[in-house]
Amino acid sequence: MKDRNIKGNGKNKNIIIKFRVSPQEFEIIENRMSLTREISISSYSRKMAMNGLIINLDLKEIAQLNKSLINIGANINQIAKRVNATNRYYDDDIKYIKEVSENIWQSLKSVQSKLLSL
Repeated sequence: MKDRNIKGNGKNKNIIIKFRVSPQEFEIIENRMSLTREISISSYSRKMAMNGLIINLDLKEIAQLNKSLINIGANINQIAKRVNATNRYYDDDIKYIKEVSENIWQSLKSVQSKLLSL
C-alpha cells in the first residue's frame, strides 16, 4: 500500500469512495456526526474510516452468564418455596446461594474488565 499524505488540504485527495445507505442509516450517521466537530459527511466518514474504533464482540460469555443466571434463579426460587412451605432452611441452601453469588460477581467482573479494555 502506498504511503499517502493524510494531513493534506485536499490537494492529494483524488480518490472517490461512494457507498449507499438507507434513510434510517443516514439519519443515524447525521446524528452521530452532530456529536463531533466535523462539518461534512465526507470529513466525518473519512475520519471514522481511518480512525474509528472497530469492536468485535464475542457474546458467548454473556450468553453463558445469562443461562447460568436463569438456572440459579430457578434454584433459588425452589429454595424460597420450600422455606415458605416448611418455615425451614438448610445450611446447604445458604452455602449454595453464597457460592453462586460469588460466581456471578466473578463472571460480571470478568465481563466488565474485558469491556473496559476496549
